[in-house]
Amino acid sequence: MDAEGTFKISWEWESAPGVRLPEHKATWARIEIRAGQDFITLVEDLDSGSSRRSIYAPLYPLAEWIAFNWWKLLFNSRLSRPELVSRFDRARLTDPELLRNNFRRIGDGFAWPDLAFIPAGEQTTISWRPYSSPVANWRIRYIGHGDATVASTELQVELSRIVNSVISRLDECGLGATSLHKEWAAVTGADVDEAQYCRTAARLGLDPYSEAHEFENEIISASQNLTPDLFGDFVDAVSPAKIQESQGWVSQAAAKVEGITAPRRNLLTEEMRAVLSKYRSGPSTRPWETGWEQAKIARQIAQVPSAERFQLGEFVSTQELTSPEPRIHALGRRRGGGAALVVGASQAHAKTKNFLIGRALWHSVTDDDAPFLITGAYTEKQKIERAFAAELLAPAAGISQLLDADPWSASLESVERIAEHFEVSAVLVQHQMDNQLVVK
Repeated sequence: MDAEGTFKISWEWESAPGVRLPEHKATWARIEIRAGQDFITLVEDLDSGSSRRSIYAPLYPLAEWIAFNWWKLLFNSRLSRPELVSRFDRARLTDPELLRNNFRRIGDGFAWPDLAFIPAGEQTTISWRPYSSPVANWRIRYIGHGDATVASTELQVELSRIVNSVISRLDECGLGATSLHKEWAAVTGADVDEAQYCRTAARLGLDPYSEAHEFENEIISASQNLTPDLFGDFVDAVSPAKIQESQGWVSQAAAKVEGITAPRRNLLTEEMRAVLSKYRSGPSTRPWETGWEQAKIARQIAQVPSAERFQLGEFVSTQELTSPEPRIHALGRRRGGGAALVVGASQAHAKTKNFLIGRALWHSVTDDDAPFLITGAYTEKQKIERAFAAELLAPAAGISQLLDADPWSASLESVERIAEHFEVSAVLVQHQMDNQLVVK
């Protein structure tokens, strides 16, 4: 499963005469967890050999885990970066950051599923795998497997509902002074500025209460000196230790971009802006599909056949200024007939640089004239702009025309030949094949 869906936890309170801890006894329940129509709590009972869709456990540990990890659980989009995603199934229970967002971290001796949340801006991926503890004496084995994408705001509402319900249950049972009450009061009682700071810390990969204090001044300075759009992309990419240095680079690049000779007035660019400003993707359209479609429209307007190279120099002018942060790739601004771009990697290979320029063109035909950053983050916007650049530079249809074999059996030499033709990396061509040709 890899689709849009909803995330839902439902339960029925159960008696627990053998449970001693008051918080556990009061919140003992039969629990079902679903993503869309799939039951994440689908388990095999090892004693009977039968399967069921629910587990028995107290909701208190789950609610406490949600409250204590609230900010990073929902806003740490760094977990969606490719180097983690590419080894996700191997690292999900060993990488400290991935494990932090996994139900297995709840613990307390109960049989929680291998269920991970991976935030990516407006959307969050929910991923679950078969699991049975190799050490605990569980009498169940999780047998479900899947991935689903849910709206981050809907997930936040659902998690908040769980915590509030557990607190209400505790209050009804006379347990009104738990650590959950205290932690949730801190989360929900944060004023606007404090909540913004906590979200920013989480986007930097930091716990706002235990890890962000040494960077507090740098975080506040960046929030005050960068525009909201720049600041959001900045914190999704920058290393906490390089906030101050990277903020200085952004300021220098913003000044430098004003001195770049912009492309001449270009009617094609204006038509792209007019058409793409009105483009609206469907509610179930995934970010990369939006980027592909927008790139196809841009190529049609420019009247560039799918097997021909797209001439980026007519649309984007560039200069270089070495960035101290590898994940901050470039800063640009819509100007003249396209965009002016300051590239942060002074030794960037021409093919890699072309991909950055393609991403910059997306900004120039979809954004207003405010400065923008191109970074190594992988939120929804970056997924769209990457897909746009890939399809603009090396269209899947063009690759298909140039292939001398079925995409499934294409040789490395064939991929490299096509990459040379489009003046992009072989990795980009391979990704286009894997994502658009091989899957069909």
